[in-house]
Amino acid sequence: MDEARLPGRPRDASRDEAILGAAREVLLREGYAGLSMEKVAAAAGVGKPTLYRRWSSKAALVGDAVLHSFLAVVPDIRLPWTGVTGSAAQQLTDWFRAYATSVGDPRHAAMILALTAAAAESPHDAESLYRHHTSAQHAAVVSCLRSGVSSGEFRADADLEAVADALIGSVLYQLLTRTSDVSLQRTEHLLEILLAGLRTAGH
Repeated sequence: MDEARLPGRPRDASRDEAILGAAREVLLREGYAGLSMEKVAAAAGVGKPTLYRRWSSKAALVGDAVLHSFLAVVPDIRLPWTGVTGSAAQQLTDWFRAYATSVGDPRHAAMILALTAAAAESPHDAESLYRHHTSAQHAAVVSCLRSGVSSGEFRADADLEAVADALIGSVLYQLLTRTSDVSLQRTEHLLEILLAGLRTAGH
C-alpha cells in the first residue's frame, strides 16, 4: 500500500504515466465493462488509494487515459494550437486530418469507444468528460474559424459552432457506426464541402 501523500507533496509524473498505461492495457484487453480500479491498480503496481487520489471515478481515469493515448498517437493535435501558420482553412485542414487519423488508429478507436461507454454510464461523468476533453477541442476549432472570419476568409454569417459540431461529430459518427474503419476520404470530402460553404468570394 502506498504512503498517504503529504499536503503539498508533488505528484509523481512517472507514476501517472504508469497508471495511464495500465488503464490503456486493461481497456484494450477487456473493454470498458471489464475495467475496474482494482485491475488498473494491480497492473500499475500501486494501491487503490493512489488511483483515487488522482481520479475520483473509473470514468475520470478512462477520460485521462484516452486523452493521453490521443496525444501519443498524433502529437500535432495538442491544444492549444501554438506556432501554427497559414490561412485559417489550411490550419483547419491540418487539424482535421490529424484528428481523423488519430480517431481512425485502431489503438485509439478502442479508447474512444471506451470513453463513449463511460459517458453513457453516468450523466455526471459525461458532463465532466466533455468539459475536460471535448470542449477544449471544440473551442479551438471555433477559435480558428473565427480567425478566418476576422481575416475575411470565411463568411461572417456562418454558424461556427455548428461547423465545429459537424467536423468533430462526423468522425466520431463514422467510428461508432463502422467500428474503427474511419474513412479518411469521406472526412476529406466533408471538409471540402464545409470550406466551400464558408469561404467568401475570392478565397
